[in-house]
Amino acid sequence: MRKLLLFFFVTVLGVQFLFGESHLMRFADVSKDYIVFTYENDLWLVPITGGKAKRLTRSDGTEIFAKFSPDGSKLAFTANYDGGNDVYIMDRDGSEPIRLTFHPSSDLVIDWYPDGKHILFRSRREWPYRADKLYKVSVDGGMPEKIHVDRAGLASLSPDAKKLAYNRISREFRHWKRYKGGMAQDIWVGSLKKGNFKPITKFRGTDNFPMWHESGIYFTSDSIDGTMNIFRYDPATAQFTQLTFYKDYDVKYPSLGPDFIVYQYQASLYLLNLKTYKIKKVPVEIPSDRTLVRSSFLKNPEKFVYTFALSPKGKRALLNIRGEILNMPAEEGVAYHLTPNSSASREKNSIWSPDGKWIAFFSDKTGEEELYLVSPTGGEWKQITKNGFGFRTNPKWSPDSKHIIFHDKFMRLNLVDIETGKLTVIDRADYDDGWYDWGIQTYCWSPDSRWIAYSKLEQSLYPSIFLYNLKTGKRYRVTGSMTKDWSPSFSRDGKYLYFLSNRTFKPIMGLCGPKSHFSRHDASLRFDFKRRRSDTLRSEERFRCRRQKERRVPQRQCDYYNGKLCTAHCSGSREIGQFIPSGGC
Repeated sequence: MRKLLLFFFVTVLGVQFLFGESHLMRFADVSKDYIVFTYENDLWLVPITGGKAKRLTRSDGTEIFAKFSPDGSKLAFTANYDGGNDVYIMDRDGSEPIRLTFHPSSDLVIDWYPDGKHILFRSRREWPYRADKLYKVSVDGGMPEKIHVDRAGLASLSPDAKKLAYNRISREFRHWKRYKGGMAQDIWVGSLKKGNFKPITKFRGTDNFPMWHESGIYFTSDSIDGTMNIFRYDPATAQFTQLTFYKDYDVKYPSLGPDFIVYQYQASLYLLNLKTYKIKKVPVEIPSDRTLVRSSFLKNPEKFVYTFALSPKGKRALLNIRGEILNMPAEEGVAYHLTPNSSASREKNSIWSPDGKWIAFFSDKTGEEELYLVSPTGGEWKQITKNGFGFRTNPKWSPDSKHIIFHDKFMRLNLVDIETGKLTVIDRADYDDGWYDWGIQTYCWSPDSRWIAYSKLEQSLYPSIFLYNLKTGKRYRVTGSMTKDWSPSFSRDGKYLYFLSNRTFKPIMGLCGPKSHFSRHDASLRFDFKRRRSDTLRSEERFRCRRQKERRVPQRQCDYYNGKLCTAHCSGSREIGQFIPSGGC
């Protein structure tokens, strides 16, 4: 199998390119006559009217955030030619880059000083204070000088270089849509000499990329409808004016020039005229050999495996590699590419049906993630779900190969009938922990395909175990909301439900001082359907107390009895299990 993996041909964006309008140009800047941008991790130059671009750099490293000098003759940019991200300058039409900073931390070019003799950049070179600060460095080199601002990310100098507009928080590389938390950015303005900085934006969302022009302070904000657009602030009247009105995609990486603001919208570059506020698209042709997108062999495709699954008998494996699905033999045999001619879409989460007849997977070929079936040897796909919306993942076949369950971005657990395509929402969670535990993520089938066990996050931010009956469509609670219970799994005979729980608390006193060390929080538990109770699997904790070697009989003490839950205690001991009253399940 490894030999087959090593020589399996994977097409990477196998598209026949013709020289025409290009896309995905990033980190652009504009002068009176030219636009510079990053493409294929190199710098390119194109006239402000568009046309054929000229490559300025060619290296294995990356060049970003290029900025024209005030007279437009030079470029300052950040590059990692020598390992770290440092500030470099070069002639506008291309020349050998000159390195200006030599610190191990990352230095990101912000802009030129109006005198053209210094460059403003940001860096996290002061530790342990882990925050971006502003520095300036001479174009002739030398030690950088720190700007006296407590912390700053994106920034822009006033035309006379006496004032500064800046973000105190750096978050522009994160992909957080409509964020309103503690790292939301505001625009701060003040005098560098007086240090009297104060925010001019008070919206709870994001205001970033400040750009100070003689006609006002420009910036991007999602304050109106959740989409990043360009706004203008008039320092004289303190009035805000919206200049772009996109509602689908954000304005990204805007940069200020003498007469225009250049920015990325969708996959192209646009210019905003600072006098008329009219917008025009810049048509760009990039005469590149496209070496980064040519079809190529993956010498070690096993390093790119996203998910995998075994056939019912374990003799074959399904591998998801870079959006493609491969059916590979465990030892020797024929390899099948199940998703050929699908380089424009991503296929994922392939699983084999227990009867071995079908392979199910998700694909976004329609624009949304839908569930499909395909034969183990390939062929035409059969679409099962339709009109989906949003992220879907982790499908699981029922043992009788008639249904599939999966969860989605709306924290729902969904049931799909393979024959009819009917989709039923089993349950939906109302809470997530804002990190990795959201909604309903762990679930399983009973051996007879009649029950589904799953864990759902509750208001306590603990997951609880529930059961769903396919015949009646009813849900039943198994564990309470005040203990962390997750990862349910049925026994092979279906009589027991195993799950993990964080209900064990054993503080151990430290040897030095009154400090405690906490261990053994997790426990594996088993729910007995016949006796309707769950008990810890560690034998020394099963229904007995070990105090003065006396055997005590467990007493049923109900914290509350509403037909749902009782807790069992040993006299003078801690909780050891939970009882589900008769009729509760």
